[in-house]
Amino acid sequence: MASIKQQGRYAHGSGGIVCTNPLYGIMVICAVAINPLICDRTFASVVGKATSSRAAREDAIRSIPFDRLTEDVQERITDIVHRPTIFRRMPIKVIDCDPELYRFLVRYPEVVVNIWKLMNITNVSLQRTGRYTLDAADGAGTISSMELVYGTQDTHLIYCDGAYEGPLFRRPVNGRCVLLLKSGFVETEKSRTHVVNRLDVFLQLDHAGAEVLTKTLHPLVGRSADVNFLESTEFLQRISRTAEQNGPGMQRLALRLDDVHDAVRRRFADLMGTVNANATQSQALHVPGGGLSNSASVEATARAPRERATPVSPLGSRSATNPTPPQRR
Repeated sequence: MASIKQQGRYAHGSGGIVCTNPLYGIMVICAVAINPLICDRTFASVVGKATSSRAAREDAIRSIPFDRLTEDVQERITDIVHRPTIFRRMPIKVIDCDPELYRFLVRYPEVVVNIWKLMNITNVSLQRTGRYTLDAADGAGTISSMELVYGTQDTHLIYCDGAYEGPLFRRPVNGRCVLLLKSGFVETEKSRTHVVNRLDVFLQLDHAGAEVLTKTLHPLVGRSADVNFLESTEFLQRISRTAEQNGPGMQRLALRLDDVHDAVRRRFADLMGTVNANATQSQALHVPGGGLSNSASVEATARAPRERATPVSPLGSRSATNPTPPQRR
């Protein structure tokens, strides 16, 4: 954990590393479900600027796989995406991260939030309530329930329902949010994987006063949300690289996670070992005179994850990879 801390700077405060503006609290605490931790402020790999334009919103709506969603999910999200109080496309960020680890952390963010707590840098809590559902609180008055309603290798759709209750308004502010994360995976010449992250956020509020104030402050809090997203994705890269360099240390860290299910903890530890082993094989491939021949190394690297004993999938049946969220019921 110390090695992770040394690689980045962290923001502190009552709400931890997320934006604590209560009007954006629902959106940001829900975004924890996708990229839950802040780190380095190096944004050299930002390939697309943030925007709230109509064109971007229409493009995001076209990217939602409505035809593959259940009727219940369609009913819940349709009004939100077509009539949001606020729409925001976060900056498009490219990171260097093991793809299987990346998808695992997207689907099981409680792992990273638990690391967050071990570092003593936040009051945010994230509690799994079901195979695809979580409850979250930012410690500053915002609570939210989240559901991963659709997921594939490159698309994750999350529905959120939350509320803020605090001194800013006389009565609670209720809201709903739809988060669409699109991910692209590009393998480099050195067998590293770059992950392109694009997050679209649709936020709908019920409180008229909150709606007016949020739209007024949108440029300011939007930029805060952008920074949180960029730094969050950067941290996923840090976890992956730390596992490459110190797999045993990350496996020891996994044993200290006490706010996650046993199977989730074991799967995370197993992934730390896999990332480390793959990195070792890749280094042998690209160091002159080291390891196996090029073709043999590539083949061994491709086979390595599959040759492991089939792990028990977190919260459910046995699977060789991360459990796939529901597409149809």
